Amino acid sequence: MNRLQKFLSIIPNIHNWLSDRDFIWWPFSFLRPSPSTFMTLKHTVYMTGCFGGLSFVMFTGFAVVNNMFSLDSTFITFLMCFGGFFAWFNIVTKPLWNYRARRLNK
Repeated sequence: MNRLQKFLSIIPNIHNWLSDRDFIWWPFSFLRPSPSTFMTLKHTVYMTGCFGGLSFVMFTGFAVVNNMFSLDSTFITFLMCFGGFFAWFNIVTKPLWNYRARRLNK
């Protein structure tokens, strides 16, 4: 492996090291694939539903408790929670996870 390849493998290595930690997946550790398993769009949709749903409930609960609840802010919170997780999982997590899976399956 040349220097450029070593340098470019730093980001996926750090990301995957963090992704292997249990606290990242709590309370949905059942969704974590093995390191050699490829992550698919279907998998990221399930992850988005679980993590986006949990964050939406938490942010909405925070708004209600602090008397900041409104239908407009709830709609925006919904879009941000689910859209943000969907984008993150498909733009960052899936490619970096699959990079490692490809290397492990060689």
